[in-house]
Amino acid sequence: MEAIIPAAGLGKRLRPLTFSGPKHLIKIAGKPILQWIIEHLKKLKIKDVVIVISKNSAKIIDYFGDGKDFGVNISYCYQEKAKGIADAIYKARDFVSNRFLVYLGDNIVFHDLSKFINFKGSAAILLAKVKHPNRFGVAEIKNGKIVRLVEKPKEYISDLALVGVYGFTDEIFEIIEKLKISWRSEIEITDAIQKLIELNREVEYEIINGWWKDTGTPEDILEANKFLLNNFIDNKILGKIENSDIKNKSYIEEDVIIKNSMIEGPVVIGRGTKIVNSHIGPYVSIGSYCEIVESKIKESVVLDNVIIKNALLDNSLIGGFSQIEKGENWQKLIIGEYSYLIL
Repeated sequence: MEAIIPAAGLGKRLRPLTFSGPKHLIKIAGKPILQWIIEHLKKLKIKDVVIVISKNSAKIIDYFGDGKDFGVNISYCYQEKAKGIADAIYKARDFVSNRFLVYLGDNIVFHDLSKFINFKGSAAILLAKVKHPNRFGVAEIKNGKIVRLVEKPKEYISDLALVGVYGFTDEIFEIIEKLKISWRSEIEITDAIQKLIELNREVEYEIINGWWKDTGTPEDILEANKFLLNNFIDNKILGKIENSDIKNKSYIEEDVIIKNSMIEGPVVIGRGTKIVNSHIGPYVSIGSYCEIVESKIKESVVLDNVIIKNALLDNSLIGGFSQIEKGENWQKLIIGEYSYLIL
């Protein structure tokens, strides 16, 4: 079985972070979102992956290459215009066989998919109860069968939202070919699955109770970071620690230098980072080759090559190669790459 990962979205809700790179490479708990997905697929013994990217997604190819360093085989295809998930799937039709998985490139779904990937019908979908179903595609179920799917309904239909993992047979490509553009100017995957239902094809479903997240907003990124730090990082200290305390689970990579500081886990600190006279944590991910001096940071994500001096940051998302200085009060910041702030 192969997997398609649609990853051509523009990430508009995450701007300014996504002006200079794809949202799928934002590091959460030490790894890009897309890497968490690929590692999940690998655990399912799915090693042939096609990533659907845009012409502006060269950084994804640079990072993952052919996938061998990550234990998978990665191919790439292009979605020239953002025309929806169904269109992205159709673009990858020549890369998959008669049964395949689709795993959206901005979703993190920690659910055992081993039964799900062995679906018998024409399609299979994951569902989860949500508080705001108008933000999702939702499914109406009667007598144990899916009878209707609606994308972002204006009126209440169901509180069962489609989670971003699907199973399909190659029949779906013929369905997508005949779909019309929706009111959102997209070719909707919900319309494609609805057509299968109307043709009396078997569409299986599984309702999950565990944690999952569509990492489409800064708040989602920070929540996902917190969950992953709590549940999926090892307690490992590979760096050099001088006159510093480390509390709770922390993953500190090689060539890290920590002096006269408090590290309050769970925390991830990337390779080559230097921390001096600072308090880091809890729930902080710091990228590689950062420099943090005389600062306090909690419940935040700091990407690679960032310099922070004399600052107080809380619930912040800091783009790579940025510099922040002189903050006397706690700040909540969301800034893109190559920014320079004097607070």
